Amino acid sequence: MAERDHHLKLKDTPGGIITSSAFEYAVKFAAFADTRYPELKKLPLDARHAAHQAAIVVAVLILMERRGAGGKELHQNVSRAFPPSARHRCLTSVQHLASYLLKTDREALGPDEIPSLTSLAGVDDKQLGAAIGAWLGGVVLDRWTLGEADKPLASAMSRSAWTSAVMIVRMVQKGK
Repeated sequence: MAERDHHLKLKDTPGGIITSSAFEYAVKFAAFADTRYPELKKLPLDARHAAHQAAIVVAVLILMERRGAGGKELHQNVSRAFPPSARHRCLTSVQHLASYLLKTDREALGPDEIPSLTSLAGVDDKQLGAAIGAWLGGVVLDRWTLGEADKPLASAMSRSAWTSAVMIVRMVQKGK
């Protein structure tokens, strides 16, 4: 119960806004994608939500770094703000994507750590989008080398994550 209460206190923090909004956008994308990309229905919904939520969260953190509003405190707040029932799955996905983009070893991270994404803040949006799309294709579609038939879906997931991130950064700046 204490952990649940702690999570409720984090709900209106930047980390809470980021994690809950990312989940909401991931769910909305899944509803849209299920009609447009029926092959996704074959994959577990929890895994798809966690991967897409991770892509959105990491994109938000990169955008916040660009604005000079990121940093260790924000990363810790995001890490703590995931709901207890989904925390391990979601945080692991965020760590996996961050490590993939940074080309670092995920095992080197602490159990609750989200690494600094400062080095990615200067990377071009298209390059970041392509890398996030490749990761989503690998995780969601279980294809680390995307074929031509997979690229539209990976691209749609990546664009959705980036667009969602832009909207969430605006919410955080306004305090939701």
